[in-house]
Parts: sequence; structure tokens; C-alpha cells
Amino acid sequence: MNFVVSAALSLASGRAQGEKVPRQTLREAYRLSKLSTTALPYHCDPAESVEALLGYAWIRKCLSSEFAVELIYNRLSKGDALEKALAFLVDYVLNSCLRG
Repeated sequence: MNFVVSAALSLASGRAQGEKVPRQTLREAYRLSKLSTTALPYHCDPAESVEALLGYAWIRKCLSSEFAVELIYNRLSKGDALEKALAFLVDYVLNSCLRG
């Protein structure tokens, strides 16, 4: 997640950036996304569920790092906050990768 966000922020700002995505940012992305409509076990951190979902999509070859960077970059370029851009990515994965 850190690499994808760093690459998108670097593209958006025009200068290299290395970011560690704060847990609060991931929790807010969870809250803004459709993932928040699922019941998590009491011991699961919403931030970890965002990372796990995106990691699962990448492992299953449903989401490439390059495409994730592109989606986040496009949302940032439209003025979205990072949390909202990440929520958009989560919703894309839910809609495109996990349809039954």
C-alpha cells in the first residue's frame, strides 16, 4: 500500500514522495467505502481489512500495482483527498474482483 500511495502522490505532486499510509487514513478509506457495509469480526482493524482486500486482489491478479497507482492518481488529480481516493480503489476491487 505504501508503494502505491507514494507513487500516486509522486505523480500528483511532480516530485518524488515516500509515504507510510497512516492507519487513520486507511480506517477513513474503510468508512467511506462499501467495505464498511460488511461486518468485521470484533478483533479486525478496519485499516487492516483495506490492506488485506487490496493485497488479495493483487495476489489474484485482479489488480496490478500500476492500475492501483493510476486510479489513486486520477482521483487525487480530480481533487479527492487520499482517503476518498483509497475508498474509490476499494470500491473498484469490490465491484470488479469479488463479484460472485
